[in-house]
Amino acid sequence: MPKPDDDSVGIRARTPAATQAWKRTLKDMQAIAEERRSEGWEMTTLPAIQTSVLSKADGSEDRFGLIHVLADNHADTFRAAYEKGSFPRSEAYRNTVDGFVYLVTELLDPDSETGILIASQYDLHLARGMIASAIDEGKLQTRVKLIDGTELAMATHEDVSAFVPDLGHIKAQIGVEDEQDEQDEHED
Repeated sequence: MPKPDDDSVGIRARTPAATQAWKRTLKDMQAIAEERRSEGWEMTTLPAIQTSVLSKADGSEDRFGLIHVLADNHADTFRAAYEKGSFPRSEAYRNTVDGFVYLVTELLDPDSETGILIASQYDLHLARGMIASAIDEGKLQTRVKLIDGTELAMATHEDVSAFVPDLGHIKAQIGVEDEQDEQDEHED
């Protein structure tokens, strides 16, 4: 029988550092929202109750990236905000603590001045396949779902490094090069 702090089944005990990192992520999300609001934007803030990583190796060649799961009671709030725009821009704010990436994903629609912020965390150790898929495709996807699997939205982000810390180091660890790396090698 596993001990309560055994992470072999994918569950880690919440350390004080992890608890503080999550609280900080939520505070950062609110601060970003307040700054945008002061500039006239309408902002919606939502915490993901779970964030999973998905790679192309998980069964679909066109589905990979982060999957944020929202509580059902946030569905209407998300839908109301998402229906206001097309959200062609995104930003990511992150911090890494104890092997977890604490992330605020910001979806922005400049035309309607509407933004959606989602606070999340994902296990970097489980993300290698997702990272390899993102490097291979030159983009990262974010999907927003409900607990029952209903997909609410999908966004594509061109800057993978905004969502993944130390991307160059991770590329070397997993033995993946992107097109820019290959071009750089050929120029040398």
